[in-house]
This record gives sequence, C-alpha cells and structure tokens, in this order.
Amino acid sequence: LKCYTKEPFQFAISGSGALGLCEQGNIPFVQEVFASAQGVHTFFPETDVAIELGGEDAKILFFKGSIEQRMNSTCAGGTGAFIDQMASLLDMDLSQMNEASLHFHRLYPIASRCGVFAKTDIQPLINQGVDKADLCASIFQAVVDQTITSLAQGRKIEGNLLFLGGPLYFLEGLRNRFKE
Repeated sequence: LKCYTKEPFQFAISGSGALGLCEQGNIPFVQEVFASAQGVHTFFPETDVAIELGGEDAKILFFKGSIEQRMNSTCAGGTGAFIDQMASLLDMDLSQMNEASLHFHRLYPIASRCGVFAKTDIQPLINQGVDKADLCASIFQAVVDQTITSLAQGRKIEGNLLFLGGPLYFLEGLRNRFKE
C-alpha cells in the first residue's frame, strides 16, 4: 500500500460486514449511520435532510435541531437489493433501468415493501405488455414511496435535501419533466 501524502491520516471501516473485518485486522470501526451523518455534516453542512438508499438498507437523517436518524431494520424491501431483484425480473441491468425510467409515460402502483409482493404486482403488467420504461419508473417510485412512508413516518422532508445512492437518473429525469 503506497501513501501519496506526507500528512498523517487515520481511517476506519464502516458498513455491513465491517465489524468482523475490523476485529480481525485490528482496524477501527465506525457505525455506518454515524459515519454518514458525520460525512454529510462535514462536506454538505447546509443539508437539512439526507436520504441514503443502500444495498440492503435505507436511512433518513434529519439535521434540523438535533440529528435524528431512522433506518429500516426488518428487510431489504425498497433498497438496492430490491431494485436488483426487479432488474432481474425485467431482464435488464441497472443502467438500462435508469435510462428506461427517463422515458416513462405512466406510473403503476408497485408494492416495494417486499420483493415477493412487488413481483405479484409487476408480473401481470409484464404479461399485459406494459412498456418497460413505465415499469422501471414505477419501481423507482415504489422505492421513494416506501422510504418516505416507512422512514419519514409523518415528519416533513423539507429544506436542503441530499440523496445518497440509488437510481439518480430517474430522479434527475423526473425533476426535469416537472420543470416543463
């Protein structure tokens, strides 16, 4: 391992699976929600709310007043793993889903709380020949709905919002679509 700085530095590992690695390598561990909150506070101090969509979890961090964090804990519904399952069902990769979602015309209700329930919503739409662009956008909207419903729990998401992870093309395309 080469170091290209002469300044002293420290590092730690965070995320799922990191605790065991840290114990084996005698490396400092930082809990991921704390690491996210510290990173947002340091690099984007004007942020009022941060939403992070991870592979197996989702988080909302509220920064107004005192820091409050909310994280799903029961399953990967509405996360990156959920999106991966839906991409497989549509026989698409994630970049294809992102691109297709920009061209949607209609959103369909999709349950994102559970991959099994989502499949029962999507399979009939596939059988009916619904455009994949509409399905991709509907899947991404389901993730948004799941995150807001399960994590915000009635608290307003307002002010300066920072989004970490997830399908960014869809969000940008949706924002541009509503500017027209």
